[in-house]
Amino acid sequence: MENSFIHRTDALILCLLLFVAMLFMVQLGRIAGKKWKQEESETKGISFLLNAIFGLSAFILAFTFGMSASRYSNVRDLIIEEANNIGTALLRSDLYTDSVQDAFRADFKKYIDARVSFYDHVADADLLNKARLDAENARIELWRRVAQQSKGPNMIIPSNNMIPALNSMFDIATTIEMTLYARVPDLIIYMLFILGLVTSFIGGYTSKDIKQKDWIIIIAFALFSSMVTYITLDLGRPMRGVMKGNIGKQAIIDIRKSLR
Repeated sequence: MENSFIHRTDALILCLLLFVAMLFMVQLGRIAGKKWKQEESETKGISFLLNAIFGLSAFILAFTFGMSASRYSNVRDLIIEEANNIGTALLRSDLYTDSVQDAFRADFKKYIDARVSFYDHVADADLLNKARLDAENARIELWRRVAQQSKGPNMIIPSNNMIPALNSMFDIATTIEMTLYARVPDLIIYMLFILGLVTSFIGGYTSKDIKQKDWIIIIAFALFSSMVTYITLDLGRPMRGVMKGNIGKQAIIDIRKSLR
């Protein structure tokens, strides 16, 4: 699946561009207001429009923040569930003989290494595809081994316990991958940025005289708007942003350490 410009670009860069653009739009609105020499009644009407746009911006921001926070929480919980499923399948390998158990543990180590690499390189397409391929190869080897063991005598109990555990482990990995693709729609992000720029333009247009001290308030508004937008975008990127869902990944790493 191809990543869009919004998803490829770092959230910090996007929000820095938004901050600079908002200041520029305030100045542009100020120049436009002086050039067109709006009347007092006209200014009041535009001020009313500015309040409406402020409300719409707040609504879109709250909606987007809610989607991003829900996605962050969902991905974190799914990775914790994956760690539990891997741990369960690994424990059930103890039902086999020592030689078979050692072979299973070697396969599990390859699978876990691939899954950790997958989470470490979500933003790198080449390394991500390599990790996905390594996990698939390890998955095939695990399934081949359990299928082979299920044909042996007295293997009903180990197989009946191991097969569902492996199915759960593989299924949750697919669920996580699809969840990572189901990000906040780019159209909503673009709308959030456009509303911020339009608000800044109208704010500059309706301000007759902006004194030097007024720029402190304007800069603070643009800065906090950009910061909240950054947090919203970062939450929507749970495995590549600053606020990573590392709790589940750390649990998988701890399982890998137990295999050494």
